[in-house]
Amino acid sequence: MISPDTQEVFMLSDYFHDMANAIGDFIAKNRTNFNNAERNDLYDKQVSLLQLSGDINMLGTSMVFDDVKASIVELGDITKAVKKSVKKALAVQDIINLATSLVQLGTAVLSKNPKEIATKTVDAFRAIKSL
Repeated sequence: MISPDTQEVFMLSDYFHDMANAIGDFIAKNRTNFNNAERNDLYDKQVSLLQLSGDINMLGTSMVFDDVKASIVELGDITKAVKKSVKKALAVQDIINLATSLVQLGTAVLSKNPKEIATKTVDAFRAIKSL
């Protein structure tokens, strides 16, 4: 097991914060294209991502899981892809699915379960590619 240093934990927290902001930007730009249920679902996902960001930040240096450096690099790649993909998304359901996969990924990170992190990372990349 490898312990991330403080800077890596802050980077990880920032990635989830940036993903939440990307979802928020999508909501703001497409506000009139949603029904109430879709809008509420996206807001809930955005809030969940922000909470995950804060929770990861709070874990600080106590966060431990296998190959954290690779996970952080993958999350950086996911964050960049999310920011690009959200801008070109056409269907609200696609963004809801993406946001759901990101929340699940954040939950996996907090669980400190390397297998679950790997699975949810793949799921997040699949959701991004579907846009």
